[in-house]
Amino acid sequence: MARSDAAEWDAACEDKIQNFQQMGVYDVVPWPKGRKVVGSKWVLRIKHGPDGQVQKYKARIVAQGFTQVEGLDYNQTFAPVVKLSTFRAILAIAVQQNLTIHQMDVKAAYLNGKLKEEIHMEAPPGLEIPKGMVLRLN
Repeated sequence: MARSDAAEWDAACEDKIQNFQQMGVYDVVPWPKGRKVVGSKWVLRIKHGPDGQVQKYKARIVAQGFTQVEGLDYNQTFAPVVKLSTFRAILAIAVQQNLTIHQMDVKAAYLNGKLKEEIHMEAPPGLEIPKGMVLRLN
């Protein structure tokens, strides 16, 4: 990995950590007794533009939820996405009513969700927390 790539990845990871802290995604708490703590890791991806040039170094923190047990650690999984038929209906109404449609991307929109379950996660590499502590996700 080139030195400039390492700096780009470090900046992307730091940006994600700052997003988490600003949005109050977690609290640092003592390791809970009798509770499962899921691991975490970084997923790194380079986003390319239509011309093939690097547009962005994207870093995500993911919980290693494969260690959780349905019914014990969680009850359901859900990702809000729009169905293609709904999107087509909205476009048809917009055309019929002569409306303007704008597309936007909300950075870190997934961080606005509220958890019903209490989930504890180990800190990802680069996020320094005191020994014996974990992240309780909000």
